[in-house]
Parts: sequence; structure tokens; C-alpha cells
Amino acid sequence: MKKRKNAVRYPDVPSVIRRCRKCSVKTEYDMSGLFRINANKKSLDVWLIYRCSICDSTWNFSIYTRISPQAIEPELLDRFHENDLDLAVQYATDTALLKRNGAITKYRNR
Repeated sequence: MKKRKNAVRYPDVPSVIRRCRKCSVKTEYDMSGLFRINANKKSLDVWLIYRCSICDSTWNFSIYTRISPQAIEPELLDRFHENDLDLAVQYATDTALLKRNGAITKYRNR
């Protein structure tokens, strides 16, 4: 049985331009639609994962850093755990948050 690797692209979500540590060049990163949550004692970190379009290495786009779990609504936390695609698109299109993370947005030509 052959394994196929498919790339998923969301039409209304911009890719971001960042320097890839593995490729050593500025390249496009595409949103994976997956969140990563890390619990560290009494605080949480939440990231949206992006993938390099060349080498598939990842970049964690920071959404929350060292936030108290009580500061996040339980419904929102559940959506992070469920990798809610609508929520991922919402954060991936937040250009102010992307800029704070050092990313340059790039919309594709339609």
C-alpha cells in the first residue's frame, strides 16, 4: 500500500513569511489547523502550528503565553483541544497577532 502525503491549504488563510531554521531561507509557512497546548504548573501556553512549505518543519505561532487556565473560558479551551478549524482560521487571519509574532502575512493570488 502506497502512502501519500497531501498538503491542505485553506483558501482564505494567508501564509506567513518567516526564516526557516532548517532551510536557512525566508519561506512560506502554511497553517496546519492544529493547536498545541502546554501546561506548565499553574500556567498554559497555546500555539497554532504552521509548517514550512519547503521542508515541513514547524513554527509555533504564540496565541497565549503563561496564562492562568482560569483566565481562558472553558469553551475556548475545549475548542483549542479539539483543533477547531474555525478558531484556527480566526487566529491565522489576525494580522496584528501575526506581526507581534514576527511573521509577515502573504495572501495568495486568487
